Amino acid sequence: MATMGRTRERPEIRFHDEISSGWETLHQSRTFRARTAAMFGLLGNADLNGQRWLDAGCGTGTLSRLLAGRGCDVTGVDASSEMIAAARGRGADGTLAGRLKFQQIPTIASLPFPDRSFDGALCASVLEYVPDVAQCLAEMHRVLMPGGLLLLSIPNRGSLLRRSYKLAHAASSRVSARPLFRYLAFSKFDTSPAAMQGLLRQHGLTMLGSSFAGSPLPPALDRQPAVGTLINILARRDD
Repeated sequence: MATMGRTRERPEIRFHDEISSGWETLHQSRTFRARTAAMFGLLGNADLNGQRWLDAGCGTGTLSRLLAGRGCDVTGVDASSEMIAAARGRGADGTLAGRLKFQQIPTIASLPFPDRSFDGALCASVLEYVPDVAQCLAEMHRVLMPGGLLLLSIPNRGSLLRRSYKLAHAASSRVSARPLFRYLAFSKFDTSPAAMQGLLRQHGLTMLGSSFAGSPLPPALDRQPAVGTLINILARRDD
């Protein structure tokens, strides 16, 4: 009952519970495949074989399975019980089955792992939903090994397309109980690469590279700073 109470108090988790059944289908769309490719492209050909990675806000485990396919042992965590149930329910083939573990936690702002537990962490389109981005980054730093990588995606404040989505959401919210771009009722945090670089630095993380993605437009436009709705970032714990 306590878990249910926390979910009622946190509408962003309830929202993700509601959309969990269609999450895998969404990830197979052209737009989502393109944004995933852009984010993972920051890793290049890095050898992840045998590493331990955290997928913070793993959803139904789509990206966890991609990491496991590169030879990682992956622990996926999420606050949504329905997302975790779907992740566990999908299973994995024999090669990946032993490399994946999924766990429900109340929040990524307090991770249930010892210091320096992971070689890498993935946090894809999650930070916009949390009340304290800085605390989440501090936790990522804490659980990463020195030299460990952080791969994340966050909404792009400079995207004209995201701004238009916000306007459409606000306008439709006044006339409909199910407005356009419903996620924007909960997706609050957005930023710029320069601002994010400074925030990462405050938490002992150095930005190694960034890119733009996330829109349904062709790649040549999607990668432009004024268009792509997401900023992909690769950072490293240096201390």
